[in-house]
Amino acid sequence: MDTAVNLTHTDRFCRNLDWNLLFVFFVLVEEKSVTKAAKRLLVSQPAVSNALKRLEAQFDCTLIERSARRFALSEAGRLLYEEAAQMRGSVSRIAVALKDVTDEITGHVTISVATHAESPVIDAALRQFHTNHPRATLSIQVVTSGDILTAVRRKTVTCGIGLAQNKVPELDYEMIYRERFALYCGKSSDLFGKQILTSVDVVAQPYVTFPTDEPGGDMHDFAVARRDFGITSTPVGRSYHLEELRRLIEIGVGIGPLPFHVAQRYVAMGRLWEIPIAADLPVFDVSLITNPRTCLNPSESAFIDILRVKIAERSIQERSYL
Repeated sequence: MDTAVNLTHTDRFCRNLDWNLLFVFFVLVEEKSVTKAAKRLLVSQPAVSNALKRLEAQFDCTLIERSARRFALSEAGRLLYEEAAQMRGSVSRIAVALKDVTDEITGHVTISVATHAESPVIDAALRQFHTNHPRATLSIQVVTSGDILTAVRRKTVTCGIGLAQNKVPELDYEMIYRERFALYCGKSSDLFGKQILTSVDVVAQPYVTFPTDEPGGDMHDFAVARRDFGITSTPVGRSYHLEELRRLIEIGVGIGPLPFHVAQRYVAMGRLWEIPIAADLPVFDVSLITNPRTCLNPSESAFIDILRVKIAERSIQERSYL
């Protein structure tokens, strides 16, 4: 009897919940302004304010604490925003999933990728996918590994490829390859070409790096290792994009970290030099990150299946660049 009562209550709640109110709330939180939210939604400011009041009345709690100088989510508002974000991801995928139900795979795949994610395994999967399904399309978003986890959890992308230092329990992770980072300098650096260096020589250099090279960031283990070595100065340059960071290193703005297997081609060309340091630098796993609760269209399923096959074709030794 209790179960039947609970189900009836749940059905009534789902039937009465207004998705439009949730969507307005989602946009309002993202914009952090009634004015900006109204402009994005193409409605009046009072309409946005009224939608928030109706939603708060429906849940009988304050969702956003607002004043002339304050815009902050309450604990209830934070929880509702996370749920609304995932619902938006699910709703947005309905049209995509239905649109691509054809005999021929013609859908779209959106992949969030960390800037340093480079591997023959990934390249082989992309090439095979295009060969098998030439009418399907791809888009690749370069973001931080933390943003990859958020996007995959919210179902706004097909999958992610990146570091998984701070794993979200509800997601699945399959290691594509292992990599290590090393420190590099450009030709104009007085460290270039030197096989033997003291820690004092290295620590004295200006430092450039990824913004995630800090305690608690995606590169937490590297940040701890280089600080233990003595590199603790404030970076003189930062970039989320590997190519821009490599540019800063190559032109002599500072020394900095790059994935060993990516930097080797530039070392071979004489444009970079790996700085020998007596430090145990960490190894990172780059993983395929998926959400088992995401409803995939045929093209998305095909790409993930192909990538998994390419991963399985190579041993862990072949997929390690250490």
